[in-house]
Amino acid sequence: MGKQKRQRRKPHKENPTGLMSVKDFEAEEAEYVTNKDRENALQRVYEEIQSANVEEKLSGLQTLESMSYDSSLAIEIAKNGIAKMIGPLLVDQNVVVRSGSASALRYIAENGQIEAHTSLLKDDIMTPLCFLLKQYSTHWQPKFEQKEKGKGIDEKEAFIQSIILLWTLCEHNEYAVKRSNEEDLVSVLTKFFDIATFGIEIVTIIVQCLLSLSEDNSAAVKKLKVCEYTLIQLLNIEVSEASISETICLKTAISGLLINMTNCTENNSTICKVINVLSDTLSVDCKQLLSSLTSILPHEKNTFSSSARKKVQENRRIFTAQQQALEILANLCSEDQEDENDSYIDDSDCEAEGIDDVLMNDKLYKTIGSVPLEVVEVFNSCNIVKKVWDKTRAVDEDTVEILLQNIEGIAVLKQMQKLKCRAYLCLNNLITSLEIDVLGGVENLYRMWVDIGTVIFNDTSSYNIELLEAATSTMRAAIQKLSEEKANIFNRLTLADVTPILSEGRQCPNTNVRVNLIRILGNLALILTNNDTLEAREIIKHVSWFLLETCKLESKVWIMAESLDAIMDIYAEDDSDQLANEFKLLEKLHGVVPLFKNKVKQQRESLGDNVAVVSTVNTNITRFVKYKEKRMKDL
Repeated sequence: MGKQKRQRRKPHKENPTGLMSVKDFEAEEAEYVTNKDRENALQRVYEEIQSANVEEKLSGLQTLESMSYDSSLAIEIAKNGIAKMIGPLLVDQNVVVRSGSASALRYIAENGQIEAHTSLLKDDIMTPLCFLLKQYSTHWQPKFEQKEKGKGIDEKEAFIQSIILLWTLCEHNEYAVKRSNEEDLVSVLTKFFDIATFGIEIVTIIVQCLLSLSEDNSAAVKKLKVCEYTLIQLLNIEVSEASISETICLKTAISGLLINMTNCTENNSTICKVINVLSDTLSVDCKQLLSSLTSILPHEKNTFSSSARKKVQENRRIFTAQQQALEILANLCSEDQEDENDSYIDDSDCEAEGIDDVLMNDKLYKTIGSVPLEVVEVFNSCNIVKKVWDKTRAVDEDTVEILLQNIEGIAVLKQMQKLKCRAYLCLNNLITSLEIDVLGGVENLYRMWVDIGTVIFNDTSSYNIELLEAATSTMRAAIQKLSEEKANIFNRLTLADVTPILSEGRQCPNTNVRVNLIRILGNLALILTNNDTLEAREIIKHVSWFLLETCKLESKVWIMAESLDAIMDIYAEDDSDQLANEFKLLEKLHGVVPLFKNKVKQQRESLGDNVAVVSTVNTNITRFVKYKEKRMKDL
């Protein structure tokens, strides 16, 4: 969570072996490279790695690392048994070889992702990795090695790359976590908490690794409990040699680790300390950081001075820490919902005398409201909701134009996009979990809803799907909360305001975004049923038409179920009968329900997590139609 890639201390020599690097494969001007060429290049690298000559071995490791920046190559290298080939080099007598092999394996794992992780673990990379880390834990003290020229730097680099390799594997693979538990790596890693001995960089990476290792891992948490006091003390520490960004990264990572270790219902004091730290992390003004970058980057182009590069890296570290802070807060306000949903779908069409029992007693979307009062008070005093909201703000156009001029600036923009995405997801959980007054009241929540919609629906071309999904999730949570509060505040909207949402709902290819839009529009129409105005009735009719058209055109039955569930919500009350009659709701449902029932039969075995909504709607829709027929026959 919130992992940041480190810059290598030493740049590689350019094409040290004369073999094709990843740049050769990816550059536009490169000649066409056949699979045979690629295999030959890899074979030559493998031969160098296994050479008895140290210089050749190091050259091969560097080339291998460069090639692994291409994800397809990283996967191929991992599948070729690279763990068996260079795993033993992790415990080589030569520290530079250890460092080079750890670094190569780290980037193979990071860039090859799941397929590479699986191959590395299958070929038992954990055995030499665990052995190496245990060796470091018994005698290594980097502060005392600095006097030996070069050795301390290389040893530190080897250790850091090994920890990041473990971190990557544990973050994405359960077997890596299992092996770490068996090898008692938590007890090994907690020996590196002393900043005076190991320095803030190493302690931060250790904490980040433990954060991944302890996620849903009771065995690791039990071991970490012994160090809880030490971790809390580290939250208060001030490191004179460290930069502001390094201190922020360390304290934010420790906050996440303490949350993993803490039961929210039993230890609110620790939670409150953590929230204060996260508040400090989020208090750093992104606009000021971006302003400092835009004053540097235009003069640097793509050839950076060391001072400029250092400034960029420091600011990016803060952005990464803020992203992690948002993830921690989002997790703090989430609740695991492990309801065991019966996968059986009843095809029977039962009648019901009253619709309320059918529709209103078992809603699928409810406010959790599970955050303890003491924690809520800290949220309030730290102004957490506003700080999270501020991270959703767009970067101004002038800043974007400057940052687009060079590679570092483009990387910063991508990071800001990710930060905004995490802010929306965090805000979604805050809205779902907190009471309306903690969120600033009805007016403030409505303003957020309108502001998000204004930004994302006016120019959807500039939004990637991940960001669009996060933003619409926040809008969905906000309007759900306002609906529960029976806030009659949407009477300010016109059909023209709602049209962009309807348009996006029709054309967006992403199912999660479409479902968010279905729920947003359904709740909007439900709220507007309390407004007996011509404009409100027109909006409700257009939303209803959209929902039923979605049912006709949709191939996935669970999305059809979401649409029908929204229709039943809108027309659940008896005073909606006249509007339903004007819209010819029953006539339209008679055409849609058989399509839905047929798709339920076709897809019932492949519903997965969506079985609950499909089962509920499948049971209720026929009852709903029959009840409405009884109500409306005399109209």
